[in-house]
Amino acid sequence: MHLLRHSVGARQALYHVFVQPALLSSQSTQGGLQHITKQLSQLCRTRRHPQLRCFSQSAARLSKTREPEKRNQKWDEEITARVIQLLDPETNQLPRDPETNEITNITHTRYDILKALDRNTHRLIQLTPDEPGNRNFIPLCKIVSKKEMFDAEKKRKVQSKERQKESAKANTVKTLELNWAIDANDLSHRLEKVEGFLGEGRRVEIVLAAKKRGRKATQLECDGVLSKIQGTLAAVPGAKELRPLDGKVGGFATIVLQGSVIAGQLAQAGKGGGG
Repeated sequence: MHLLRHSVGARQALYHVFVQPALLSSQSTQGGLQHITKQLSQLCRTRRHPQLRCFSQSAARLSKTREPEKRNQKWDEEITARVIQLLDPETNQLPRDPETNEITNITHTRYDILKALDRNTHRLIQLTPDEPGNRNFIPLCKIVSKKEMFDAEKKRKVQSKERQKESAKANTVKTLELNWAIDANDLSHRLEKVEGFLGEGRRVEIVLAAKKRGRKATQLECDGVLSKIQGTLAAVPGAKELRPLDGKVGGFATIVLQGSVIAGQLAQAGKGGGG
């Protein structure tokens, strides 16, 4: 009986020392994990903490984020110099003394300028590059309108696209076929088209050939056709002969002419101004 009571007491002691703490620890751990999981779930759903997002939402938004803008100039807080010089916004030059008309050496602290600046409409831009080894470096800065910067960038992109179009147009080949024995009126009409293409800055390939069953042109007629082509080329400023006559006079031959890209841009600008 004594041994049985001793054995029960030993089992209870072992239970309190090893089993019960383990169970309590397991329950506590599960409860803690459940509590943390619940909090994270609430943070992912709540709108009061927009800076805390679920990983899946953040990944989706990051995939749509555009690449940062690449530029050479520093803006606002990116400017590290404490003291700066400001250009006059009206003259776009350093301010001058009204009495002597000499350039003044007035400086400002970057902090004061940014503090007084309306950041919604304007920004501070550093115009001169940093001089890392110069402790006394004072950069030249300018206050610009965000709207003006936006309009200027928009205009620059439009002009860039127009230049690309003109460049592509210059590489576009227009082919025109002529007969050595062509009628004078018909030749004049076709060369007007050539002049128009060259004026647009295009490249023109003129293919000259004799009709198989038609009348063969005389040497004088052939020379006249070539002379009219050269006259058309000379009438377009900036146009040039890219490849001279290649072939046989009176037979099959080609001439390649190139219009002026600048002339084409001026012509396009004239059309835009007229519209």
